[in-house]
This record gives sequence, structure tokens and C-alpha cells, in this order.
Amino acid sequence: MTSVPDSKARFRAEMRARRAGLSPAVVAEAGAAVARRLESLPAIAEAGRVAAYRAVRGEIPLDRLLQGERREVFTLPRVVGDDLEFVAWHQGQSFAPGSFGIPEPVDGEVVAFADHDAVLVPLTAFDGRGHRLGQGGGFYDRALGSLPSAAGGARPAAIGVAYSFQQVARVPRDRWDVPLDAVVTNTGIVIAGDGPLA
Repeated sequence: MTSVPDSKARFRAEMRARRAGLSPAVVAEAGAAVARRLESLPAIAEAGRVAAYRAVRGEIPLDRLLQGERREVFTLPRVVGDDLEFVAWHQGQSFAPGSFGIPEPVDGEVVAFADHDAVLVPLTAFDGRGHRLGQGGGFYDRALGSLPSAAGGARPAAIGVAYSFQQVARVPRDRWDVPLDAVVTNTGIVIAGDGPLA
């Protein structure tokens, strides 16, 4: 029997290899398709604050969404110790290579994670129940785990962003893994769970 860590490592390797094989044109096209779908979601269209991310290693870019004429305040993550903090983003903001080589905002107002209306989460694989497989550092699981449950009151909508090929029948998971409310892909939207999007 394969252990959960071994299964996760296998999925990560497979999905990273598939993403690495994508042409820049395919990545850009997927980014445009995802931006259109995100803009059509009430959880984004009606949001005041949205946590986003800077794409690396073939992740779907959110540049079109970030640079649009939207009224939302977008924040971007910065690693602080074992946690993420989210910094208000604006056009022309300075970035510096942060942990894992990911560009992070140099300055800006820090926004509490729970004060967002929606959180856009990168991933390596997901299933129809909203379970996701991240990069392995647990940063988003810790951040999402700090939020109240859907039954416990208002919380940001947790929305994964992925290519459709990243959907699998079942993501191997541990007890601390936190499911998403939905996943937006280049070909559609998968609503999962009993959170704010159900």
C-alpha cells in the first residue's frame, strides 16, 4: 500500500512535469480563460478584497485579472517564517525574490487573511470534492485552516486555480488538509463542499 506522502509526491511530480511541458502560448491562453471565469463568479465580482498569487513554474497566471479595471483590492502573499501574510497590491509595486524564488511584494499594507472576501489558491492537483494538493510546504493549508468553518460564520471563499488536466479522481490527503469551495480551470468551474459557493 502506498503512503499518503508517497502518493502526494507522485502526483506532484506528474503534474509539475505536465505543466513544464506547456508552451507560453498555452499558459497565456489558460490565464485569459481563467480570468474570464473568475470575473464571472459573484464571489470575485462582488468582492472587496481578493487574495491572489504570482504564478511560478507553469502555474496559471493571474496577470489579466490583477491588471484589469476592477474595483477590488488584491493582495499577494509573502512568506514570513512558516506562514503567509498578504500584502495589498497596486500597479507598479516593487517585488523581490522571496522564499522559493517567488516574487513577493517589498512593501504595502498587510491585510489579515480572514479579512478577504475570496482567496485564489494555486495547486498541483485537485478532485471534485475540493481537496487540493499544494507544493508541499503547507503554507495555504495553514492559512486556510486558520479560518472559521463554513458552519462557523463568514469566511472568505477559497477558490483554487488550475488547468483542467490537474483534476484527478481523488487527491491523497492528510487530516490537516483543508478543502476548497471551488476550483476554476481553463475549461470550467468545479463547485465543491458546503462553503460560500455551494
